[in-house]
Amino acid sequence: MAMGTSTTVMAECLENTRAFTTNVGRTVSKRKRKSLFGSSKLQAASGKTKGQSQDWPNAIGFKFHKDVTAPVQLHIIGEFPDYVRGTLYRIGPGGHEVETDSKGTFSIDHWFDSLSQIHRFHIVDSKAITYNSRHTCDSLVEQYRRQGGIGNLYSFGQGRDPCRSVFSKFMSVFKASVIPISENSPSSMNIGVTVSTDYPGLPSTTPSENTKNLYAKTDKAAFQELHPETLEPIGLADQAFLHPALKGPLSAAHARTDPETGDVFNYNLELGSQTTYRVFKVHKVSGKAVILATIQDAPAAYIHSFFLSKKYVILCVWNSHFAYRGAAILWKKNIMDAMSPYDGNKKAKFYVIDRTDNMDGVVGVYESDAFFAFHTVNAWEEERVDGRGEDIICEVTSLNSLDILKKFYFHNLLGNPKEAEDWLRRKEPRMARFRLESVGTKTPQEPVKKRAGYSCGFKIEEALREYTTTEEQNFELATINPDYLCKPHRFTYGLNTLGASTLLENIIKYDSHSHTSIMWSEQGHTPGEPIFIANPNSITGAEDDGVLLSVVLDGHKGKSYLLCLDARDLKEVARAEMDSVVPLGFHGKYVGGKKVVVEAKGANERGWAEW
Repeated sequence: MAMGTSTTVMAECLENTRAFTTNVGRTVSKRKRKSLFGSSKLQAASGKTKGQSQDWPNAIGFKFHKDVTAPVQLHIIGEFPDYVRGTLYRIGPGGHEVETDSKGTFSIDHWFDSLSQIHRFHIVDSKAITYNSRHTCDSLVEQYRRQGGIGNLYSFGQGRDPCRSVFSKFMSVFKASVIPISENSPSSMNIGVTVSTDYPGLPSTTPSENTKNLYAKTDKAAFQELHPETLEPIGLADQAFLHPALKGPLSAAHARTDPETGDVFNYNLELGSQTTYRVFKVHKVSGKAVILATIQDAPAAYIHSFFLSKKYVILCVWNSHFAYRGAAILWKKNIMDAMSPYDGNKKAKFYVIDRTDNMDGVVGVYESDAFFAFHTVNAWEEERVDGRGEDIICEVTSLNSLDILKKFYFHNLLGNPKEAEDWLRRKEPRMARFRLESVGTKTPQEPVKKRAGYSCGFKIEEALREYTTTEEQNFELATINPDYLCKPHRFTYGLNTLGASTLLENIIKYDSHSHTSIMWSEQGHTPGEPIFIANPNSITGAEDDGVLLSVVLDGHKGKSYLLCLDARDLKEVARAEMDSVVPLGFHGKYVGGKKVVVEAKGANERGWAEW
């Protein structure tokens, strides 16, 4: 296979190129998009979705593929940089169909409920890479097989009979569900959205050379320990293992890590008659967890990630609210149907929590126009020239509805029926930057401050939206150079779509100074989340001096490969070709051979847990 090339021109797309740029405020013509990808949003609007799925095949990326339990050597084209030596983990869906004993084939409805599978790329040196994989919920699959489906279990989007066992799971949803590691099969839960190494406060059963422990995580407040090399499930735990007050069932799949200390931050959401968010920190050295703030005046919501700056945790309760304080989960038995309809008139709220040794709790509350998001990008403080404290800058990939959640039903992703045509025309996430002004200078109003458990004693200030990227500059699964976490930065990387496929087909690099972008694309090849690895030997010290790693599905060959791009211009450096498929998935983590760690949307050179 020929090495990928990159030709860039401002605000134009040239036929047969693999990279291009767009200017903010200028639109790439639909004619030019067609010439680049062979199909476009214009064709989708014309009802040619069937042709699109043929031009950009990806259905094999949603199927079940057997585990590769014994590491196999990959065929390398080009040469991976020496500093990339280490291990890349990828985790996500590993199939959505189960042959049952009595009811035929059980099909999972929503991509987020797929059967979890983890993948390991071990980069020995620039010319030697091995691969192995493993499904992580075998006991749960066996349960599906015996009972003919998901039964009475909870899910993200599986349709259910609302009259069945409405109250039978009340205690498990609204009370702590401490999971004794010795009493449950390690593969009895479907946990496969993010992966962390060296997570403080949790057991380390089988440490390896560069990894103290390996844990899979999801938006449930639970963890699954995996063997760092064989990937075998070892045990289960939940957040109550870290602190007894963390008894709610929900949390963020994306915890945040202090890039200097390695302390880990997250929230725990307890549902019931009183909605309670507990924002907490786990000390890297001691493994002890402390509660930083308790918030009881925010609606219960599906929050996949949050912001971390040097001094603050910023929990944004955006517009993905649960109905009836989350009680709708009881009879709907899934997250999708339990969410209230998107209300554009309700504000999104930013709760700013002090994470320094002062432990001042909530120090400010801000609000913006309604939006929904999966992933935050970065946050940092900026001193004000007027002497009124400092501002916090928050970057997030935002949407103006919840519609994207419906896109991920398989009948839309696989692109055959009329519904797929409709979802191809929907707008995708675009990065937005918010400014929270004069943080930490406000004084709570005394009458409200005395109300136990309430944080909104502050006058609610406006969160200013400074800019949003253009429609063509949409992207998700964003990452940055990990050396710039909690600091001002210029470049953001992610996945983009111009309507050529039912998912995301381009790797994008966005420049927040010039508001321009370049993209990598290869027709019919679907990339996974890019992970940035900085060049430790950089002569210039440039922010974008490094490489991106992305697992790509070649839809024409029906095989995957590990792609390495120069992060400066998105030109291909090398690829490691496989004889099998890595299903299209969610997130990953890189652990360097010299204790260098980079996780989905970041990490840092000290080797801390996650971003």
